[in-house]
Amino acid sequence: MARYRMYFVDRMGKFRWPYDLYAGDDGDALAMAHALQYACSDVPVGVELWQGARRIPGTSNRTPGAFRASWDAVCAQKREALLRMTEALRNSGTAVAKSRRLMERMDALRSEVELKRNPIPAGNAGHPH
Repeated sequence: MARYRMYFVDRMGKFRWPYDLYAGDDGDALAMAHALQYACSDVPVGVELWQGARRIPGTSNRTPGAFRASWDAVCAQKREALLRMTEALRNSGTAVAKSRRLMERMDALRSEVELKRNPIPAGNAGHPH
């Protein structure tokens, strides 16, 4: 696993919230960065991704559909890692942390992760105790 650093970039071109993530390759790292950008898509920010001094191309000029596809793919494969990323962003104290969509997506992820860890037994679904 390689270490990457992701940054949100505000409208003024200022780098905000550095976050280290680990991924198998550039494509996986980009998917994770795009998924996180999708998670807070109600806040106008860009994303840059770096590995050391090397800027990873492919973080700009993405369509909303491409961000959604990244979210879906990362959710399917790396749900817990994405949950840790959304929680870290939510606790960052940045303007992006106040994103309503981020909170909604983080809560949904948290529920999915919890359900996966503690599935409801088939015989108990829908029956109160």
